[in-house]
Amino acid sequence: MAVRTPRRARRGRSATGPFLFVLVIVALIVGGVVFGRPIAEDAIVAQVQDHDTLLKQSFIRTLVADRVGGEPDMAKDPHAESRSFVISRGETAGKIAQNLQDQGFIRSALAFTFVLYETGRETSLQSGNYTISPAFTPRELARVFEKAPSEQAVLRIIEGWRLSETAAAVHKAFPSITVEEFMKSAVVGQRKNTVLAGLGPEASLEGFLFPDTYFFKPTATAEQIIDALLDQFEQRVGQTLRQAAVDRKTTIHDIVKLGSIVEREARDRKESATIAGVYANRLEIGMKLDADPTVQYAIGEWREPTLQDLEIDSPYNTYRVAGLPPTPICSPGQAALEGAAKPAKVPYFYFVAKNDGTGDHAFAVTLAEHEANRVKYGNK
Repeated sequence: MAVRTPRRARRGRSATGPFLFVLVIVALIVGGVVFGRPIAEDAIVAQVQDHDTLLKQSFIRTLVADRVGGEPDMAKDPHAESRSFVISRGETAGKIAQNLQDQGFIRSALAFTFVLYETGRETSLQSGNYTISPAFTPRELARVFEKAPSEQAVLRIIEGWRLSETAAAVHKAFPSITVEEFMKSAVVGQRKNTVLAGLGPEASLEGFLFPDTYFFKPTATAEQIIDALLDQFEQRVGQTLRQAAVDRKTTIHDIVKLGSIVEREARDRKESATIAGVYANRLEIGMKLDADPTVQYAIGEWREPTLQDLEIDSPYNTYRVAGLPPTPICSPGQAALEGAAKPAKVPYFYFVAKNDGTGDHAFAVTLAEHEANRVKYGNK
């Protein structure tokens, strides 16, 4: 009688591949502790860039978080124009991230994929043709892509924009809202926001429309947009400005005026309070502010003022008129407003740009020191 050989059971898909990869990752981590963490991190990051699903593991995200640092909340170019970006149906999070980097929208594809997995949005991105800008941070873009383009309109307001520039951006995002309509609506009117205390109904909202990224329905009206920007101002800095107005025996409007000048001067946000301190010192002794940004506002262009510009007959020309300008000159961001709310106690009365690419300034107590700095740093 013949003996039948038992048939082998059919094998399922092996799980040894992923298991071995996890073992390799663990070994790299252990090896990093023993032989040098940067080498292990480099190897892990390289794998994550090719296989973004590894970010589902919390210990991988922890390692990557150290590597990306503040990148998720940093824009590549805060002043860039908007343009088209397409997400095709079926594209993975990693592919979208790489496309964003390749097309110059973000500085780091890794930072974008990290945000997606950190917030659980990796499978929530909608396909479509979006209008976005390198002024958006990776975290903001993750929010943009959660809804199809037809379901939302994205509005990015940049720190230092004057009201007319904000109106132009609104018109671009909402073509049915004209610049003229927006400007006409951007007054105090019947609004009861506490930061507007003391301003009449006809007063302009210049300076009070908070710079940020906003998401609206495509059918949003000018009034709804203005209310949202004003409410954001109230929420972000309202309490700070109210307390500062009491402590310094001044008005919120005057603090915002100072903050708007600081915004245009302080390219390095860390200098905001110091620059505010310089202007506060000048105001205290009745010295003219001599602030170029107020002249630029008067002539309607953000360009280097000429000697002829400095003679313009305008209440905004702080080379001729002492004190703060009649209104804010732009929409200041949080750093500038906080600096204006609490100016640094410094001995300086002068400052000049170093022109070294950092945006920093050289500060001086006396006019003689200031003139020496102007010569040192090549300022006219």
